[in-house]
Amino acid sequence: MKLRPVWFDSLGAKSMCVLVTTPDLSLLIDPGAAIMQPGYPAPDELKVYYLALAQLALQQAAAQATHIAITHYHYDHFRPDLLHLYQGKQLWIKDPNRWINRSQWERARFFLGELAAQRGWKMKKSAPAAEEYPDPVDSLPLAAKAPRREDLLKKWRRRFQGLVRLWQTGTWLAEEAFQGEAVYADGRTFRVGTTTVRFTRPLFHGVEYAGPGWVLGVVVEHAGRKLLYSSDLQGPTIEDYVAWIVDEGPDVLILDGPATYLLGPFQSKANLERSLRNCAQTVKEARARLTVVDHHLTREPGFREKARGAFSAGAVTGAELMGVSPLTDRLASWQGAGELREVLARARNRDLDLELLSPLLIPV
Repeated sequence: MKLRPVWFDSLGAKSMCVLVTTPDLSLLIDPGAAIMQPGYPAPDELKVYYLALAQLALQQAAAQATHIAITHYHYDHFRPDLLHLYQGKQLWIKDPNRWINRSQWERARFFLGELAAQRGWKMKKSAPAAEEYPDPVDSLPLAAKAPRREDLLKKWRRRFQGLVRLWQTGTWLAEEAFQGEAVYADGRTFRVGTTTVRFTRPLFHGVEYAGPGWVLGVVVEHAGRKLLYSSDLQGPTIEDYVAWIVDEGPDVLILDGPATYLLGPFQSKANLERSLRNCAQTVKEARARLTVVDHHLTREPGFREKARGAFSAGAVTGAELMGVSPLTDRLASWQGAGELREVLARARNRDLDLELLSPLLIPV
């Protein structure tokens, strides 16, 4: 098994995309990219420049892929406007009908509708399955021991109950319409030759009852080697997810770190400290041969100091794995040196820095 890092936030555009290859398949996980947030310390034209680079990296990796996994429907994890990425690929995707929030419910329907038109599928809709949805927090015994605001949990639980009504009454998309070319992957295991690809049940995108919804973790195994891709657990914030990763004992761990840049209205100090603590614990106790901690974490300059527990335990960013410093570090060194002006000139001329399009294949 080999890992090709495709793009990460530390390179200057939002993404967490990797290509995992074995003799049986080439699995592209989460081919998405989005522009950095307004508060990211780079000029807008530079943000556009790195987004263009990221999109080119996705296209090059997709050309090598036989399978594509989509863990959730955020634009930094999938691109509904770049349908050529998915042409001729077997798709393993997040269930669009349940364990999903409202915005991703709509995004999934748009995306699958566009794919249907491209591939000639006749979309089929169905009534919701008669199903009960137990409170997912009840299955998190370790998180129950962490300090938590019970009043907030009660408030957020009502949001979850509202989503349950959507899943129980909204019109579903029937999986059989996709003729086996797109398969709902939640909680399923797929075997291709001697390679096994396991998808977790839906996991919270961050804290309990997180507004962004749910994601799927991915575990790829071949010839006694294991790669674990966490998707957007934001730390992990939840202690039970730490235990899962540690129990898996991956050789390579691709981990979404805490969203330090969201401290304030979107993330409390207590939950951020919890995420940072759990991130460090995960890296230390999983003891993977290679751990990449990136994505939400690297969206502001002070990430390394804030997550020093993870980096002192041996984690690296995606940029460092690819042989360059994170863009926030490079931006700081460019200020006043004239180098930023040169980079901006390249950006205006769309002179893409192809050295960031990594052909690197790392043995797992």
